Amino acid sequence: MSMRILLCCDKLILGAGMQALLGQHGLEAHTKTSVRSTVAAAKEMTPDAIVVVAPALSIDDTHELAELSGMAKVILLARPDTTSRAFEALRIGVRAVLSLEDPPEELIRMIKTVIEVDAIVAPLTARKALDQLRTEQPPAPAAPPAGALTPREAEVMLLLAQGRSNAEIAEKLSISNTTVRSHVHHVLRKLDAGTRARAVAIAYETGLIDAMERQVERRP
Repeated sequence: MSMRILLCCDKLILGAGMQALLGQHGLEAHTKTSVRSTVAAAKEMTPDAIVVVAPALSIDDTHELAELSGMAKVILLARPDTTSRAFEALRIGVRAVLSLEDPPEELIRMIKTVIEVDAIVAPLTARKALDQLRTEQPPAPAAPPAGALTPREAEVMLLLAQGRSNAEIAEKLSISNTTVRSHVHHVLRKLDAGTRARAVAIAYETGLIDAMERQVERRP
């Protein structure tokens, strides 16, 4: 199945280079140089994903990012000094935030991940900033403790947070796709989340991801 990608990039040379890169990986890409033309194109072609390249839009452009997120799955390529604020974009519907300095292979993987998997992906810098924020502000609504998930469910949750598909999780844990789907169902129910993306958001914002990672590190 062909994946249709819409690029929003106001730098002509950069946009042309990215379109060529995506084409080399079998992704059908079209480039627009303004938000208005991107919105118009999204209505016409119904892309599988929209890749927004700063400075065409930044994390501060919440209204425009929310509008695009209502039309397709959005990946934001942000300036390196703003990726720590990624959760501001993720909260309004953006599916993934990458740095403009990330390798091209990561962009390709992330595009395929957000199209194939209902997940959100936050950069490490954003997670560190969120940890600091939790120490400075009142705690977010409590999620179930890490112990509420079985060890296998915790492993699945951590892989979901990396944007892994069911097939990738099954291969990583040497279990069947059916078993993965069962674990995902249990994780969503325990976190009271309607979607995988919402489960990942809850796990990040409540500190559950960090707690599970510490549990995994302590295992013999």
